[in-house]
Amino acid sequence: MKTLIDHYTAYDRWANARFVERLQKEPDELLDRKAPSSFPTLRKTLLHIRDAENAWYCRLSGSPMTWPAEESDRIDTLLTYSDRFCDLVLSYDAKELASDRVYHDLRGNAHEQKAWQMIMHCLNHSTQHRGQIITQMRSLGMEGIPANDLVVYQRSLSAS
Repeated sequence: MKTLIDHYTAYDRWANARFVERLQKEPDELLDRKAPSSFPTLRKTLLHIRDAENAWYCRLSGSPMTWPAEESDRIDTLLTYSDRFCDLVLSYDAKELASDRVYHDLRGNAHEQKAWQMIMHCLNHSTQHRGQIITQMRSLGMEGIPANDLVVYQRSLSAS
């Protein structure tokens, strides 16, 4: 399990970086143009990924949680939180991954889950929203949409 969790967590960081690097080339006007999905703009979707990865980091580490993660609306702030989440997960051993964690959702409801389940939820959540970003980019007529499938990441490792 440790190998799979570490691999998928590193993939998440890689995929987030690909979108931030691509979208940093665009003007603010495009990042803030309406392209409805779960969130109305590219920027808001990226920042939601940032805020959620921060929330799950805080829940896993027992740190106090803030929502949003910070007030900045710069899309590159996602990378700080993605790196921090990845570093935390990579530091866990198999015993820590299997440990039970008690945390509260944004409504204040208490939950208890295995750490690995919380991690997988966070990673899956980010993947879902990256898919929405692709749809938003297409609806805005953008080109150069980053390939971000897991297999692309895996092939990039083989090529290294």
